[in-house]
Amino acid sequence: MTELAARPGGALTKLRPGAKRAAREAEEDERRSLRFFPCPACGADLRFDPGTARMACSHCGSDTPVPHVDDAAAHVENCYHFYLDRDTGALPEEEAPSLNCNGCGASVEFHVDEHSRTCPFCDSAIVGDVRLQRRIVPQAVLPFSLMERQAHEAMRQWLRSRWFAPNDIADEARAEHFHGIYVPFWTYDAWTETDYTGMRGTRVGSGKNRRTVWRKVSGTVKGHFDDVIVSGSKSVSAEFKDALAPWPLRELETYQTEFLAGFRAENHTIGLKEGFARAQAHMRAVITDWIKRDIGGDRQRVLSSSTRFSKETFKHILVPVWITHYRFGGKTYRLSVNGRTAKAYGQRPFSLPKLIAGTAAMLLAMSLIGFLISAVPWN
Repeated sequence: MTELAARPGGALTKLRPGAKRAAREAEEDERRSLRFFPCPACGADLRFDPGTARMACSHCGSDTPVPHVDDAAAHVENCYHFYLDRDTGALPEEEAPSLNCNGCGASVEFHVDEHSRTCPFCDSAIVGDVRLQRRIVPQAVLPFSLMERQAHEAMRQWLRSRWFAPNDIADEARAEHFHGIYVPFWTYDAWTETDYTGMRGTRVGSGKNRRTVWRKVSGTVKGHFDDVIVSGSKSVSAEFKDALAPWPLRELETYQTEFLAGFRAENHTIGLKEGFARAQAHMRAVITDWIKRDIGGDRQRVLSSSTRFSKETFKHILVPVWITHYRFGGKTYRLSVNGRTAKAYGQRPFSLPKLIAGTAAMLLAMSLIGFLISAVPWN
């Protein structure tokens, strides 16, 4: 049977025998880029099944495995300066139908036929037309292992553990739906060498004669940073990076669109250079602790420091997050769940009676400690 291919304008042309395979591969690449994976049994859309290496059909129940690839590529460290010294298109990109939220700045995938366009991060309505936007192709992905019902349970457990939340919040909070979102991150490695000057304080004497003697010191501290993680999103970076950590990065798998089937993905809104600047801020804070340990003594002062960075590398990855907005007492609160570890974090109401009781208990404890200190002879 002769195979045909459509030319621009709708004309048809015969495919040469050698072009048949290329046409099929191009069609498959297009389906993969749009994350359309028809069920081999019934033709319905397949969805990645969290906790497995398979895609499942919700219509007929059949499933198919995610193709195995070399996962060593997920852990390859990319030379930072190699990509930084080239134009912005040095990193591979792809087009994705997306909308930008004016409320929180997130850029999230949406399809043209979706009628309800609500930002999964801030729950505000997104108005506008879905457009194809360029986005960085992730190097690796941490696939979902937590199902939606498990995210609901993690939410209830988190709410029950809040001391100052209303007693009935875990039973009364209503979360209509969890959104499964892949959130972009950068990870950075670097070697550092820091020259510093400072002051070492040593306590001498006793009683009223006790004082601190300061001595000027200088030195150099060296260290290595591995996988300093920085959010690639401007929407809720602190929440995802810190509150939902740790992320099991050793379990990263090479990026495949099959892992994203049935889920949304947020686009990078923080670039490679800006991400590294944020990673450096974290590194400098850690280096300050290294300097203080190197100074020694009873007290330390850092007067100056100069850090040299070398062998900088990076990875660009996606991590899984379940996000919901639940209602309690007529108000809406956001809650997020790590899609791998079930660690939860979010907003919650406070119980006024519990706050009053807690404040009273704290004041009573402080008064008791003050009384004991004043009653103890210090001679």
